[in-house]
Amino acid sequence: MKLGFIFAGQGSQYVGMGKSLYDHYELAKEVYDGIDLDFDVKALSFEGPEEKLNLTEYTQPCMLAVAISAVKILKAAGITPDMVCGLSLGEYSALACAGVFDEKTAFEVIRYRGQAMADAAKGIECSMVAVLGLDRETLNTCIEEASQEGYVTISNYNCPGQLVIGGEKAAVAKVAELA
Repeated sequence: MKLGFIFAGQGSQYVGMGKSLYDHYELAKEVYDGIDLDFDVKALSFEGPEEKLNLTEYTQPCMLAVAISAVKILKAAGITPDMVCGLSLGEYSALACAGVFDEKTAFEVIRYRGQAMADAAKGIECSMVAVLGLDRETLNTCIEEASQEGYVTISNYNCPGQLVIGGEKAAVAKVAELA
């Protein structure tokens, strides 16, 4: 039997994530206590505030920390994957856990990525929404109708029946209303 690890993308974060691992496993403590970034990943992950944790420049290193911690614990127990994959941000967790880059580099890369994404959206109220059960053509019709509210586009083709739209908040809200 083959085993794969799948890593989540941004949006699955929550205040308190990783705390149980930290409280019960020395390997998780080593990960969290060894992170050298310009903010306290452990404090933000475990205590919030949620508003700050949900900002992409902070979300990304926090998600990486819990992924690396979980994988180290599993590997120490003899559970190693034959393959890894991830969605969006999760791709970086997969790369780090597969040893493509060391932990320090992984945190530096993901911090830079999060900051670059935040900088790209500076001054723009952005949003993303998963649209379920609507085909691409119908969704594109909704997008065309909502384009008077601002920029919006299909950003992810997750699977049949699940598309993600992203763009300016008002336009995304209008598409969600129409869909």
